[in-house]
Amino acid sequence: MSRNILFVDEERSTLKMLERLGYECSCEVFVAESGEAGLKILETNPIDIVVSDLRLRVMNGQRFLRKVKERYPYTTRIILSEYASETTLIEGDIDGSNSLYLFKPWHDRELKTKISKLFAARELYHNPTLLELSGKLENLSQITGIYNSVCRLIEQDAEVSVITGFIETDPAVAASVLRIVNFGFLINYPGSINQSIAYLGLPIIKSIVLYSCILQSVQSLASPFTAPRMAQHAIKTNRIMAAIYTKVYEQRMPDSLATAGLLHNIGFVLFQRYYPAEYKKLLQEFLLTDAKKPLQALEKQTFGVTHSELGAYLLNWWGLPYSVVECALFHNNPTNASIIDPAAVMAIHLASNYSWNFILPELHQELDGEVFAKIGVTRQQFEKMLGIIMKSGT
Repeated sequence: MSRNILFVDEERSTLKMLERLGYECSCEVFVAESGEAGLKILETNPIDIVVSDLRLRVMNGQRFLRKVKERYPYTTRIILSEYASETTLIEGDIDGSNSLYLFKPWHDRELKTKISKLFAARELYHNPTLLELSGKLENLSQITGIYNSVCRLIEQDAEVSVITGFIETDPAVAASVLRIVNFGFLINYPGSINQSIAYLGLPIIKSIVLYSCILQSVQSLASPFTAPRMAQHAIKTNRIMAAIYTKVYEQRMPDSLATAGLLHNIGFVLFQRYYPAEYKKLLQEFLLTDAKKPLQALEKQTFGVTHSELGAYLLNWWGLPYSVVECALFHNNPTNASIIDPAAVMAIHLASNYSWNFILPELHQELDGEVFAKIGVTRQQFEKMLGIIMKSGT
């Protein structure tokens, strides 16, 4: 597969250093000194990753990457800058203009490692088999119609009241959003989308809308994975992941990961949406086999791709932060060498498995026992902590 990377920076000396790093990563390197020049390169070259400085004069980095997202949604978009206000970071999360934020000055080895890992991950969720499969997913934009419209309103800097009103045009989606807000984030509001946006912020609400749209689109799911159970699993996974950050990592979970628990299993839901008969048969084999062949091995055998790869591909297309894409891609493979944020992926792996353990205790778990040692707790310590959390509801 190609490894084409575009660096955009006004400083020629910086571009020369980045160009050298790109070649050392075995990439085909393109460089541009402005956003306009970068867009021209994109018109004639298939670029996989774009890395842009934030402080460009005519078209700043965020505006440039927003245009890249609109025209080339499959391209991974990265800001590499020494300057970033909190407002800038929030705006990037709101409009999905950048997938990842890296800071100058950089360490060569660290930056090369991250670039190599990004390409390795893209090769998993952007392979030819997956591209062919995704082309067969009919009416995908129709399924996420409200989400797409909310994204457009956000990009147009629409008032929160306008965004709220649009979400409320679909009562089922609106009710689903409020249910997730109340139970997934433990906010007891009397039923106000507007208040939820004020409390959680647009990036989080936008992701909740996406999940709600997709879940509402599925007519039925194969037993025992009913729609209520899938919703319960997503919400519980989100809560457990946040608790792992607080209780085990002793830090606040980054806002970019706030909905990783909700979205990590999107591929699993969409497989059942588009291939109900085939996936039902696959699940029956998974649930009944004595050998307990891993679910993802059965998916590879049947479809050529896994639900993790499908989910990561679509989340990247929809403009979710790379941290969320990575959690979806590796939630069943938490020690993969291509992971950039292992703490996040190990947390989602544990949260997803233990969430299923609460909901469907008879379900075979694919838990990687190495994770406990890596996060610095024993399995017994973790399960004791988790039991206290689930009993207290916090």
